[in-house]
Amino acid sequence: MFRNERKTIGVILCDVSSHYQEQVCHAISSYAQDIGYNIAYFTYYTCYGVDTRNGRGEANIIHLIPYEKLDAVIVCQDTITNPHALRKVWEHLESRCTCPVVTLRHDAGKYPCVLVNQEHMIEQIVYHFVDVHHKTRLAFMCGPFEHPDSKERLEDYKRALENRGIPYDERMVFEGDFWRDKAKEAADYFTMEVPEMPEAIICANDYMATSLSNALISKGFLVPDDIAVSGFDDIWEASIYMPPITTVSVPVEEMSRRAVQLVEQMWAGKEIERVNYKDANVVIRNSCGCQTFSMQAMLAKRVRQEMEHARSLELAQTNTYMLVGLSEMSNLDGIENHVRLLDDHANHVRNFFICLGEGKGMHYPKYRSANPGFAKKSRAVSAIINRKPIQTEVFDTSDLLPAEASDRNPMIYYFFPIHNNQYSFGYFAVSLEGLYGIEKTFQNWLAILGNALEAIRIKQKNQELLQELNNLYVHDALTGLYNRRGFDSISESYYEKAKRENTGLAIIAIDMDNLKIVNDRFGHMNGDLALKTIGQAMEEAAGKEDICARVGGDEYNVVGVGYTKEDAERFVSDFQEYLDEFNETSELPYLVRASAGYYILEPGTNMRLEECVNAADAQLYEHKREKKEKKLDSVVRGGE
Repeated sequence: MFRNERKTIGVILCDVSSHYQEQVCHAISSYAQDIGYNIAYFTYYTCYGVDTRNGRGEANIIHLIPYEKLDAVIVCQDTITNPHALRKVWEHLESRCTCPVVTLRHDAGKYPCVLVNQEHMIEQIVYHFVDVHHKTRLAFMCGPFEHPDSKERLEDYKRALENRGIPYDERMVFEGDFWRDKAKEAADYFTMEVPEMPEAIICANDYMATSLSNALISKGFLVPDDIAVSGFDDIWEASIYMPPITTVSVPVEEMSRRAVQLVEQMWAGKEIERVNYKDANVVIRNSCGCQTFSMQAMLAKRVRQEMEHARSLELAQTNTYMLVGLSEMSNLDGIENHVRLLDDHANHVRNFFICLGEGKGMHYPKYRSANPGFAKKSRAVSAIINRKPIQTEVFDTSDLLPAEASDRNPMIYYFFPIHNNQYSFGYFAVSLEGLYGIEKTFQNWLAILGNALEAIRIKQKNQELLQELNNLYVHDALTGLYNRRGFDSISESYYEKAKRENTGLAIIAIDMDNLKIVNDRFGHMNGDLALKTIGQAMEEAAGKEDICARVGGDEYNVVGVGYTKEDAERFVSDFQEYLDEFNETSELPYLVRASAGYYILEPGTNMRLEECVNAADAQLYEHKREKKEKKLDSVVRGGE
């Protein structure tokens, strides 16, 4: 992989900008960079929903993973909330992957795993509330009841109550979502619907703990004075919340490094323990009622929080500018100037590739599909190495990056899907300087890019349709020549050009002989064939810039600039020669014949275009009359 002769570890995870995932990526990247491995993160966002069209487009990234080419895979299963996507990951791993596979923070039952030893952690928090703060009315805000972590933590809560002689009351348990959306409902339930308001609420994770605290405060309750709160996971927000949240710290970096070490041991053929544990720890802060507040530590974290907030506002504004700039594009030329990644030196982006699938069409995006997977071939329509644009060639999508991206040093890339709802265009690959993580607002940037590609595709499609309509508007459907509308428009411009350049203008009038006889005796299909043959003869005789038109049922006109009488005679001769050769070789029961006349508008002649056309028609009809008198206009082989 990556063409640099280093081993490549693929990491599958979702919502890479979240705190836990940031820690995982930082630890894996740091360890791999020190040892000399490549890392390919395959990631997507679930913030727009799982069972939505957009969710399907996001989860399509799992079909980009070249399972056969990777040297190892680490699966962060608990971050993948799309059950269908997760099933597909395991299907691919079991059917296509021959390399070592390690799961992080989840036991898949078959592969080696690194787990957090969180057993009894909720128990310890319950004991802390009971033994230290003498609280006995304890409630529990669970995650989804069917989630494995929810089940384990709820059982810990029940066991702790039993060990302290406190009766378990299922009314004191509220089913949350491991996120922030049920906080207000939970606050209402615990303060208004339970028989007696709890003294403390133990939450199954920090997102619910912080959002529940906000909801309680909004209702006029103080945390921890009126109701104490605790969390689980020790996310960044828990440490800077006011009051800071008592929680359980998970050793994410130790677990992540251990996962890579297990891979190394399997490469070396060593026997390993299938299940590996790292211990969690209770972190006591102020939300339980303890006085652990450190002003200096809080100020340092608040400064960082303010900087991150200011950065988010700045990126939101940049994304707005990007949206406006991309809305003006009708093709992808110079797209790197509009995505604005190079304008922002604070984003730590070093290399990036907007890789779009190869498909039909002349312009990108050429590939757009709602089916799982990506095009077999891709091209980086925007390729940046060391923050400078480069040109790349089409490459096999299974290689992930064009050959020009290869680097002898360890390569660490994040791969994201580029799509509009369920329709995939390709993917985005980015490498950052040092060990920096993905920006918090990057999901918005990707959504803007995907929507912009769809808008550009629609513009191109509309332009094609417009050209087709214009073509139908000025062209004859049967012969492909210009129709009268097209002839009138172009002949007028040719007329003005001839006057401007002081050169001759030719109007050649052509009329098929006895079309009615062909139609009546041999059918309209043969009549159409004869009409098309006249058009072919005209195009064969015409000059490169001459305009040929079918202006009526059996009437044709030609207009050309720079003509002399000799040029017009040569056209008529070549035209008739084509028909003669056609009639000689044709086995049709009729002959294709036509009469022609022309008029040359000499330079300096003061004559209107309409008069020139009439003069050419007059000569045409004169020739037609002469042929009839000499009986040279028969179209039936052997005579009438």
